[in-house]
Amino acid sequence: MSGPSAIAERAARALSRMPYAQQIGACLEQCTDDRGIMLRLPFQQRLIGNMRLPAIHGGVIGSFMQITALVAAFAQLGEQRPPRFIDFSIDYLSHAGPKDLHARCSFQRIGRRVAAVSVGCWQSDESAPVAVARVHLFVGQTTRP
Repeated sequence: MSGPSAIAERAARALSRMPYAQQIGACLEQCTDDRGIMLRLPFQQRLIGNMRLPAIHGGVIGSFMQITALVAAFAQLGEQRPPRFIDFSIDYLSHAGPKDLHARCSFQRIGRRVAAVSVGCWQSDESAPVAVARVHLFVGQTTRP
């Protein structure tokens, strides 16, 4: 992880509060001003879904990408409440072999209530993603009657 900062601390705190992230072993790999937040999912044999290829289970990949979006939004936006999913759409582009996964979130637009983000997930080369996702997160204040 690059240099301590308020955003890196918030990202690490958010990640530590997600039981599933801890269960699969997701960790903060990088947090810089210019490249944003990157998470890593170290390979574990138990994450394999297709033993013939072998390939990491698509549900694990999707969950890892959701975790990345939530951690990045919580860290970057500085809100006290975690963001909530409005929708999540994923495109699987190729199988993920028995290697570490990496994911990075980029913000397309941040409004008063909704943030539109994209998440890329790759193994060896960021320019060759195994999956990409489009995500809308509710980041506004909840009003109660």
